[in-house]
Order: sequence, then structure tokens, then C-alpha cells
Amino acid sequence: MRYACLVMGILFALFTFWQFNDLEQYDTEWWQGWVLTYALCSIISLVTWAKALPRWFYFSISMVALGVAVYWSLGIEWHKTVLYNETNPSGNESGGLIIIGAWFAVLAWQHKALGCGSNKANR
Repeated sequence: MRYACLVMGILFALFTFWQFNDLEQYDTEWWQGWVLTYALCSIISLVTWAKALPRWFYFSISMVALGVAVYWSLGIEWHKTVLYNETNPSGNESGGLIIIGAWFAVLAWQHKALGCGSNKANR
């Protein structure tokens, strides 16, 4: 599980980098928020690689991300192209939040069973 934390930390760092590409390509209005979101997910994943955080922390991030994803999915215009459409960004945004929510749900679930990092407290 530690290696999964490392891989996801690197993946979220790439998402952070790619968000700058989306800024140039799609002129995303809320790009700073996405850069911050993905950067924090990267940092949290890399910290988890070294030391486990409390289960409630992962669970809270997962629930917030999935809740916002559901809310944003209501703004998807399904009659248009959903992904990679600059006039219909809710599909990309919801997809990113689902990835975040799913990853942190896995961390919350696996926290007790397999453990992450080297900290055995709060398991």
C-alpha cells in the first residue's frame, strides 16, 4: 500500500502540472483551485507514504470530494461532449473529484486492514 501512496502522490503531482496545460488550452476559470486541490492531494499521498494519518481524515476528504462531484455533475450538459469540452467543464471537474474521492476512500478503507506508512497509531 505504501507504493500505491507513492504512485498516487506522483500522479496527483502530474495532475497539478497538467492543470497548467488546461489553463492554456481551456482557459479554466477556477484553475488556481484545481492546482491547489491536486497539489494538496499529492502532498497528502506522499505524507501517507511515510506516515499514516487518521482514518477520519481520509474519509472526510473522500466524502467532500464525492459530494462536490455529485453537485458538479448536475451542471453537466449531457447533450454536449462531456469530456475535454471547454464549454462543458463539469465533466472533467467531476471526473477529477471522483478520482480524489475514490483514492481517499481506498486509503480510509485500507488504513486498518493493511496500513500505510510506518505509523501504527490510530489504526
